[in-house]
Amino acid sequence: MNTKALLGFAIMASFITMPIALLLNPMLETTEPTFVGYKAEFIGQDVAEVGELVRFLAEGDIVRWECLPQTTDSESYGDANENYVVSFRKPGVYSIIAAIYVDGDLSIHTQPVTVEGPPVIIPPVVPVEPEVVLPKIDVALAGKVEGWCRKYKVDSETCVLLASNFSQVAELAEKGDLVTPGQIISKTAEMNADLTLDENLMAELQAYLTSQSDLGNLKTAAQHVISWNSIAKGLRDASK
Repeated sequence: MNTKALLGFAIMASFITMPIALLLNPMLETTEPTFVGYKAEFIGQDVAEVGELVRFLAEGDIVRWECLPQTTDSESYGDANENYVVSFRKPGVYSIIAAIYVDGDLSIHTQPVTVEGPPVIIPPVVPVEPEVVLPKIDVALAGKVEGWCRKYKVDSETCVLLASNFSQVAELAEKGDLVTPGQIISKTAEMNADLTLDENLMAELQAYLTSQSDLGNLKTAAQHVISWNSIAKGLRDASK
């Protein structure tokens, strides 16, 4: 075990064996010893505001810090752990304790800090509702469309062309170029105008989409995108 590790162990042991009076009364002062040729230095303020970042410095070979009452808003750093920053969420009297090891000698220093101001109110954490991710494909609808195409013997070329139109309209809606169900339906009719469509297939589609609309399942552009992509998939599957 190296020297710093041994010193660190000794300092941690000092906190454990700290006099009971000091632990029960954080304001208790300790005598600052003077070492031969060296005096341990401890610098820090004694008054602070709630939420203020308070800094302390203790010069020594190794330093360990403690705040009583304890606070989670603190951090120490530096080669010897000599720097300490802390912030307080509530008013009151706190004690900053530094265990400083210098040339083989250990001293315990305390600095009372009077914290003033209203307490920091932390707002309650509001649970975030998980985003409902709608499926990109309605498998049941895709299967219905494929079945209708096979039932009415719709030729493969028509299936492919019709599938392409439904996919393109869905893509335009996803990009935001079509923002309402009415725009999506009008664009679909426009793109299908030049195709020779099977009347039976279109009647099945029309009946199904009307029933879904009556159930409230086709109120938004996003719902239409899912249905249009599903219809396209069913048409492509039927063309194979």
